[in-house]
Amino acid sequence: MNPWLKIMRPVNGIMGIVATIISGFIGVGFNLPSHLYAILAASVSVFLVTSGGNVINDLVDVETDRVNHPQRPLVTGKISKEAAKAAFVMFFAVAAIVSGIFISIYALALVLLAEVFLGIYETKTKKMGLAGNVMISILVGLIFIFGGVAVNSIGKMLILFAMAALASLSREIIKDIEDMEGDVDRTTLPKSIGVRGAAAVAITAIAIAVSFSYLPYYLGIFKLYYLAIVAVSDILFIISAVTIIRNPGISQQVSKLAMIVGLFSFAVGGII
Repeated sequence: MNPWLKIMRPVNGIMGIVATIISGFIGVGFNLPSHLYAILAASVSVFLVTSGGNVINDLVDVETDRVNHPQRPLVTGKISKEAAKAAFVMFFAVAAIVSGIFISIYALALVLLAEVFLGIYETKTKKMGLAGNVMISILVGLIFIFGGVAVNSIGKMLILFAMAALASLSREIIKDIEDMEGDVDRTTLPKSIGVRGAAAVAITAIAIAVSFSYLPYYLGIFKLYYLAIVAVSDILFIISAVTIIRNPGISQQVSKLAMIVGLFSFAVGGII
């Protein structure tokens, strides 16, 4: 794989784009084409902020990645630290400019807030266990709010924000359980309260997210088709929950798949 693709981890950015488009569609339905430029600008901004965040992550975690992810470009030397620093600054700057020019001042404020949060997370709160997990999860949920801002409709996004944040919180904790051996400079939640305690917090987040997943149907935001697909996502989240302790690597992969299926259920709910 190209080292720049590897450091940017575009799958995460693409998921952010999908979430942005879906939230826009949920907000205005088939009137979305009338907001085409705003949605395109929002999608570009989300992709760049997400990519920039991944670059910062690799810059901060070079030493721990020598154990956890020895094939990452900064560890192997395929990308220099100087080039990576220039890249994330460019990504963040372009995202802010695009959102401010093509969407609104509110969108610009959200982008700047997300960029500040990412910087604080990578340099400060990531080493603080649950606080870091919560911050990155809020950032994931904010993508839906951002999509709503792009089309001037955020009311329906609040429940999606909560669901996405809770799902992300569980996965962040599972990833910390998986990476315990290499996290030599971080006081992660599993290091603070043990694997079983951290797993219990992750399972609680999953349980709440699964419970919330039925609210969009009962509130009339989505129809029956959404309910059928989100049930698959819920089953995957439950599988993720029951495999956390036995195999956290598999658990976090299943959790990621559950989030993708959950996004698909939002898309179906917004269309049908």
